[in-house]
Amino acid sequence: MAVYADAVALPWSERLRSRVGALHLSVPEVQSLAAIAIGLVGDPGVTSVTVKVGTWQPPKGWIGAPRLAGLSAWSVSRRRGGALVCLRAIEPVDPAILVAAVMRILRPTHLDAGPLMTICPGLPACAAPLASAMTDALSPEEKPNRHLRRTDVLVAPETLDPSPEPSTGARALVITERGWEIDGAAFDIVVDPAVHRPVGRRSVASGHVATASIIGDCLVIDTPAGEVRTHSDLTTYDIHSLLSVSGVRTGDPLTVRWRAQLEAAGIVVATGPAGEHLPESGDDLAWQFASVRARRHALRNHSPAAALDAWPTVSVVLVTHRDRFLSRALSQISRLEYPSLQVVIGLHGVDVDDGRIEDFIERAGLRASGRPTVVVHRIDHDVPFGGAMQETCDRADGLLITKIDDDDYYAPEHVWDLVLARMYSGAQLVGKALDWIQVEAADITGFRPTYPAEAYATFVAGGTMLISKADLLAAGGWRPVPKSIDRALIEQVKRVGGLVYRTHGLGYVYVRHGDAHTAIVSDDHFLTANVRQWPGLIAHEAFGTVPK
Repeated sequence: MAVYADAVALPWSERLRSRVGALHLSVPEVQSLAAIAIGLVGDPGVTSVTVKVGTWQPPKGWIGAPRLAGLSAWSVSRRRGGALVCLRAIEPVDPAILVAAVMRILRPTHLDAGPLMTICPGLPACAAPLASAMTDALSPEEKPNRHLRRTDVLVAPETLDPSPEPSTGARALVITERGWEIDGAAFDIVVDPAVHRPVGRRSVASGHVATASIIGDCLVIDTPAGEVRTHSDLTTYDIHSLLSVSGVRTGDPLTVRWRAQLEAAGIVVATGPAGEHLPESGDDLAWQFASVRARRHALRNHSPAAALDAWPTVSVVLVTHRDRFLSRALSQISRLEYPSLQVVIGLHGVDVDDGRIEDFIERAGLRASGRPTVVVHRIDHDVPFGGAMQETCDRADGLLITKIDDDDYYAPEHVWDLVLARMYSGAQLVGKALDWIQVEAADITGFRPTYPAEAYATFVAGGTMLISKADLLAAGGWRPVPKSIDRALIEQVKRVGGLVYRTHGLGYVYVRHGDAHTAIVSDDHFLTANVRQWPGLIAHEAFGTVPK
């Protein structure tokens, strides 16, 4: 008879007491399953898992998939604001692997941006950010250094000898309560991107500054909606409760864990009345700049990808039919900062000889040592724009592809912003909010946050779209149409069950210069509903338009 266990209250020894290979769990939210999955590694195999989740709020209309072989059946149903998930396996499976599969059904995540991992038994709860990516676990009978090339990274506790055989080419990641260590390098991995993330944080800041204090071993934050208290990690509920807060001021320094988790959610942290400064109330640009800078640092340095070196390769794709914009576009691309970039240039009916094109590339510095590789592809002018985009993307080598327009402005951190948004949203297609528009005819840059930032969406700025090659193929590629190719791709991604996510708009300026555009919208449209505007092109380090 299977045991129905409360996954929060009962100790581990009482959760898996089952003679028929069935596991039943009841948890308040999806996040609770992460630590449970890590704790279950190495327990006796089961053939079925039933999980009741008290609160489940996925992106509208979305349900994931287990992405696991060997299942005979699985189902998910709504239950009073929560969910009930059932999995059945053909043969007994480590229960941790099945619980991880449940997490993938309930929470968007990516499995393609990191190495294959084998998870060992005995890991501490701080390994929980890896749970949803788990597809392989080491049984107690196996030796950790005999895993037969089935993995890239062996994740082990300090109590095991995690040294893989040199012939396997695998690396060892050791996780203890003190932190994560791989190849002799130590990391403070304290951010779970599926939990500690800025989803729901809008472009216009509230400007509310909360007070934080540490009482004993408890973090207490006073918010307009009441106190947020935690003795350990901030939860999904805590992060949601802090959406009305733009900044936190505390007299005592916060631990790396609490500070990074707050910053990953887009909250600006300042310590001491005379120490770190917070932006002035009402200065939306200053608040957003501080928030974005904080979340970039926390997500890049304190999420699992930092230790695993799992940042995906990116191909920047530029398709242009206007040679007069080529030099500026290449200059924009040359300033992009990302560890692994490729540049693919599609010349769509551009009548410029190879020597001049090479001169543009050289002057932009793209051939310099250590810069991205550059591929140039020529496309006949009678090929529709969507077809030209697909031909160019076919020549991209990166795991991810991002579209760059020839007449817009991009800050150096632009690609990082998109990669991070994809990581914490789990969306198939991500892009930026269309917040900042330069209208050359009026000689202004307007701040127009019409579409909410940091939200699952049906629209993103077309000149910022990022998608994996695999997801682009699954969506049928770019449609061979002359206009509205961005909208066509978004609709197809949604049609095949994918998610679209709109991150913040900082670091991208959409330019209306009076020429014909593939989007059918007049300049006057972008002169309405501006919260604030600046003369000419906005000059600010957030956009890379002034020296740092």
